[in-house]
Amino acid sequence: MNLDNVNKRNTREWAFFNGNSRGALNRAKFVEKHGGEFTQTPQGWVWKGGTHKKLEFTHTKKKRTIYIFTDKEGIKYITDNFTGFCKERKINDSAMYDVISGKRKSFKGFTVERIQPEDKA
Repeated sequence: MNLDNVNKRNTREWAFFNGNSRGALNRAKFVEKHGGEFTQTPQGWVWKGGTHKKLEFTHTKKKRTIYIFTDKEGIKYITDNFTGFCKERKINDSAMYDVISGKRKSFKGFTVERIQPEDKA
């Protein structure tokens, strides 16, 4: 059962608690297992509370390239978001790609090194 779909209308989980004669029994078992409570609204039963928490990180199969930026003072910054790093510091990302490819030695005091993941998905 996908806990994210308990309150989404017209999903399988929502219908399990709202759409049949066993809804009251299903709701009681769910609350016993996951906590919280169901309240009735005009749109149907809504689950509130409990131990369900949304995950903040989602794992992807694709391994990302790591970039190590070094500024003129020698401070190293490690990131997997090349464009985002350049935007934060107002650095031209196309000039930094020239640094990676070897066409330039540095840009605005920054050098960059690319580390490829071992096995790309």
